Amino acid sequence: MSEKLLAAAESLYAAAWEARRRAYARGWRRPRSVPARVVSVGNLSVGGAGKTTLTLHLARAARARGIRAAVVAKNYRPGPAGSGDEEVLYARALPEGEAFVGKSKAGLALAAAAAGYPLVLVDDGFSTWGLKRDLDLVLLDSQDLWGGAHLLPRGRLREPRRALQRADVVIVSRLGPNEDPAPILGEAKRYAPAALLAAARHRVRGLRTLAGEPLEGVARAWILTATGNPGAVEKSAREAGLDVAGRSIFRDHHWFGAAEVARERRRAEAARATLLLTAKDAVRWPRTESPQGAAVLAVEWEWVCGGPDVEARVLEGL
Repeated sequence: MSEKLLAAAESLYAAAWEARRRAYARGWRRPRSVPARVVSVGNLSVGGAGKTTLTLHLARAARARGIRAAVVAKNYRPGPAGSGDEEVLYARALPEGEAFVGKSKAGLALAAAAAGYPLVLVDDGFSTWGLKRDLDLVLLDSQDLWGGAHLLPRGRLREPRRALQRADVVIVSRLGPNEDPAPILGEAKRYAPAALLAAARHRVRGLRTLAGEPLEGVARAWILTATGNPGAVEKSAREAGLDVAGRSIFRDHHWFGAAEVARERRRAEAARATLLLTAKDAVRWPRTESPQGAAVLAVEWEWVCGGPDVEARVLEGL
């Protein structure tokens, strides 16, 4: 698409966004309230800023304090079995019954509250206008703070920067080891002067097999990923001490087919490397394919600054 067409499409997108904002600001449309504490973990742009990783971290933090927390997520691009990758990932990572996944986040949040959960964590809820939240956490990827500086489809921003004024907490994510967050936090504060600011990184825990067992002896990797931030995957792989031979990138949330896996295995073997996936990519591995010859990069959320304050805000009143 030409630059002129992209600019025109961006203008139309911006107009639609503004119309929706005004409809809610003037009370023409009203968000749905839920009888529980609703906390959104979202971002401004498409792509992976670490929402799922943080949501899991907060759910575990709540559980450690004796607070029952439910996670709400959309069943996005379901695979052959009818479940999306996030649905499967949350089902595996959380105790039974804590994940509510489907089409309507507002309806799912209401169901979670009705099931007795006092805290509802909404994965990717910042742009869910139809659901009233008690707290909005917004993640900004430190490597691409403003999503290409343009709204969709010209850039990757789903909302303009001024939308950060709605955020209660702004978190700069994916910092590198020993990276100073102060300059990036200062840039974010320009658009969210009243928000609580924090910073975090994805700490590499090591490698595991597709079956979840610890894996050692891998030195060279070929990245196979269908996530929103392939560059971040490579960054974490190098942080793990791996020599990255190359990478194969698919559309976000893509479910790998047997022929694709066979082709990528041949490519990795030719490069004398092991196929390397993220935890979310591993969910989309074909069930009929052997799990051998592939490794999963295990990461976890790690606060750099402001973490205790953020968690206190999330669990406030509970």
